[in-house]
Amino acid sequence: MKIERGDIIPAVGISNIKLDSTKEELLKLIGGNFKERFREDDSIIEIENAKFWIAKDGKIDQIGVWGDFEGKYKGVIGLGSTLKDVKELVGNYVNIYDTYEMEVDKGICFELEDIEDWDELRAPIEFIYVFRVK
Repeated sequence: MKIERGDIIPAVGISNIKLDSTKEELLKLIGGNFKERFREDDSIIEIENAKFWIAKDGKIDQIGVWGDFEGKYKGVIGLGSTLKDVKELVGNYVNIYDTYEMEVDKGICFELEDIEDWDELRAPIEFIYVFRVK
């Protein structure tokens, strides 16, 4: 199972999978072909090109996509885009640890590919995450 396309909406969801949905609702959408890793305070469900963090309350806290996912944020930013594209097309971002969050739109971040001659503005976006804003 994988998610092929769909809108990426900060603090809301990706494609037809929404943050705050229950684990049971997620499993109905993705079917039985997944891996689940249990951690101290949560679990992570993984399919071919996405991960879902299930919080203590049993609801989706974060969604991440990578690989061949074709969806877009604001219709223009997707996997393979760059922070240069982000800055020119959708607005400013801020660096938080190893990710880049939108300055205005809370609940979305990007993780960049580790390329040779690494440059923050030129490195392709390898992962996109949306998360609940508390």
